[in-house]
Amino acid sequence: MPDPESDFHLDPRYIAGLAAFNRGDYQLAIAAFKAVIASHGQRREGLKAHLHLIRAYARTRQWQEAIDLCQLLARSPLPTIQAWAQKHLPELERYLDEEPTSPHLSFVAATGTNAPIQLQGVPRIYLWLSQGATLLLIAWLLQGLLQGVIAGVLSYGNDQLALLRGWEGVMAWFLLGCLGLGLLSGGSWLWSWRLRARYGLRPVSLGELEEYSPATVMLLGRLPWSWWQPRPQIDCLMTAAPIIFSYGRWQRRIIVSEGLLRSLSGEELLALMASEIAQLRLGLNTLVTPLVLLLQLPYDLYCCCSHWGDRLAPPYGNNWGRRISRGTLYLLCAMVGQGSYLLFRGLEMLCFLSNQLRQYYGDRQGAALIGNPNALVMGWFRLMEATATTVRAQGEIGVPLESLRLLLPLNPTQAALWGNQPLDWPTLIHWDTVHPLRYWFRLTSSHRPLGLRLQALMTYARQWRLEPLLSLPSTSSPRCQQAWQQLAPFWGAIAGMIMTIILTGIGQFALRAGTIAFPLWWLADWSTLARGFIPIGLGLGLFLRLNAYYPKRQPQTYTLGQLLRRLLPLDSPVVELKGHLRAVTGLRNGLGQHLWLETDHGLFPLRCHRAWGPVWPILQPAYLKTLAGRSLVVRGWFRRGTVPFVEVSEWHSPDLREKQSWAAPYWAIGVATLWVLYGLMTLLGWI
Repeated sequence: MPDPESDFHLDPRYIAGLAAFNRGDYQLAIAAFKAVIASHGQRREGLKAHLHLIRAYARTRQWQEAIDLCQLLARSPLPTIQAWAQKHLPELERYLDEEPTSPHLSFVAATGTNAPIQLQGVPRIYLWLSQGATLLLIAWLLQGLLQGVIAGVLSYGNDQLALLRGWEGVMAWFLLGCLGLGLLSGGSWLWSWRLRARYGLRPVSLGELEEYSPATVMLLGRLPWSWWQPRPQIDCLMTAAPIIFSYGRWQRRIIVSEGLLRSLSGEELLALMASEIAQLRLGLNTLVTPLVLLLQLPYDLYCCCSHWGDRLAPPYGNNWGRRISRGTLYLLCAMVGQGSYLLFRGLEMLCFLSNQLRQYYGDRQGAALIGNPNALVMGWFRLMEATATTVRAQGEIGVPLESLRLLLPLNPTQAALWGNQPLDWPTLIHWDTVHPLRYWFRLTSSHRPLGLRLQALMTYARQWRLEPLLSLPSTSSPRCQQAWQQLAPFWGAIAGMIMTIILTGIGQFALRAGTIAFPLWWLADWSTLARGFIPIGLGLGLFLRLNAYYPKRQPQTYTLGQLLRRLLPLDSPVVELKGHLRAVTGLRNGLGQHLWLETDHGLFPLRCHRAWGPVWPILQPAYLKTLAGRSLVVRGWFRRGTVPFVEVSEWHSPDLREKQSWAAPYWAIGVATLWVLYGLMTLLGWI
C-alpha cells in the first residue's frame, strides 16, 4: 500500500481526521476524510483518505458504505490500491452477511482498540512450578533412556571402555545437562535454522506489516523496549497454514505465516500479536519453547521414516529377493516412524498442564495490551475459520500445525471443528466451565479449554466497561447421571489400591503374629499386590462401561451442534454421516491419526481400528487412495470430549460398492482382558 504521508502536509483536514480516528471519534473522522476526498477525489492525494474512511465505516459498522467505497478502490489504476481493496472486500462482505443472522455473536465486528489496561499483578508461581515439574519429569525419562543406551554401548565395548562401566548414570546426566544448556542458550538460533530450512522463514519489515495491520506497528512503537525487554523481530513462514507463535529471550521472534496474514483483518492480527508480545514480555515461553524444540526430533524422525517407507511401499513384483529386502525396509520404516510419533505424543502430553497455565497469563495480558478482549475473541474465530479451510483443502491438519501444536493459540484439531460452522457458543462455554468432569477432560487437552478462556475474556470486558462479544451462560452445573460409569476404570484402580493396602496390612500382621498366621506372610509384598490388584480393577472398570460405550442402536443423522449437547463420551449416540474422506495416504497415517470426513454439517475427525490392530493403513497402503474424492457413508459412535470425534463401526462407498467394517468394540474387550490377565499373572507369580 502506498505511503503518501507527504501529500497531506497542506491539508489539515486529513491530520484532524487521522487524530480523531486514533482516539476513537469515528464520526468526526468520517466527516474529515469525506472533506479530503471531496477536494482531492481519485487523485493520488485522496487515496489514503479513502483507505481510512473504509476503516472508519467498519468501526461504526456501516458495512454497505464501506463495501461501496472498497468496490470503487478495487477499480483503481494503481496496483497496490487495487490489491488492498480486493483483499479486504471479502471480509467486509462477510461481516455484512453475518451480522443479522449470526447465531452465536452479539455483534460481529470487534470495536477498535482502546488504551492499554493496567492489571494487578497475578503471581505466576503455579506456572513456574508446573514448568519446573514438567522439565524434571522429561529430564528423568530422558536420563533413563540415555543411561540404557550408554549401558548397551559399554556392554559391547572393548576392555578400554571397562573403566566407564558403573558411571552410566553420571554420563547420562552430563549429556542431558549439555543438551539442556544448548537448548536454553542457543534455542533461538536453532529455532530460526529449523524454520528457515523447513518452511522458508523470512523477515517481515515494519512497512510490510503495516500493510496488513497498521495498529500492530503502532503497538510495537508505543511499548517501551530495553536491553531487558528487547523488541521482537517479526518473521514469516511460507505456508498456507494459519500459524502464529513466539520464542526467544534475548533474540525474540514472533512467527506468523502467509496463510495467517491473508486470513485475518488488521484488528484481528493485532489481537493475536498482542498475546504473543505479552508472552515474550512476561517470559512465559522460557521453558516451553525449548521443550517443543526437543519434541521436533522424534516428529522429524516420524516424517522422514514415513517418507522413506512410502518410497518402499508395495507392490514389489515377482522378484522374491526384491520383495524380502524392500518389504523388510518398509516394515522397519513403519515401526520406527510410528514409534517416533507415539514418543512425540507421549512427551507432548507431559507439557499439557504447564501449557494451559501459560495461556491463562498470555490471554489476560494480551487483552490488556490492546484494551479490548473482544478483538482477541474475533481473532480466534477467524483463526478457526482459516484452520478449517486448511483441513478442507489439504485433507489434514498438516505437519506445521501438528508439530507446533503446543505453541499455537488454539488446538488446531479443535479449531478446525469449531471454525467450520456456526455453533452455540454459550452451550460450549457452559460445557467447558461447569461440567462436573471438566478437570478430567483437561488432562488430555493440549490447550486450556476454549470455553474457559472465552469466559475469562468476557469477564474482563465487563470489568473494563465494554460490551461483551458473547453472552455468558448460567453457572448451574449439569447433572451427569452416568459420571460414575464414565470413571469406572478409575474407581476400579482405586478399589485395587484399597485392596492392596488392606491385604498388605494383613500380611504385616502375619509376619509379627508368628506361626499362627504364617501362611499369610506373602501378603506383605505390597509391590506385587499393587501390580496385581490395580490392573485387575482397571480392567473390570473397562468391562463395566463397555456396553454403554458401544450401544447397538439404529444410526441417525445429526449436526455437530446437536451432538455437542452430549455431556459425556459414555453418552454415545450412533451416528450416520455422509461426506467425503479427507485423509493422508501413506505411513504418516499409519495409526489412523489423520482421518477426516467432510460433510454438509461440518468436519468430523474419525478413529478406526481394524480387526488385526490400529496399523491398518500400513497393511493396506493403497486402500485410502481408492477412496480419494469419492462419497462415503460412515456409521459409528460419537465421542464427546474436549476434541470430539467419531469412532467408526463401518463405512461404505456408494461409488465403489465396497463396505468396510471396523473392530473398535473388540479392541476395547481385548484391552480390558489384557489388564485383568496381567494382574492375575502377577498375583500368581508368573510375571
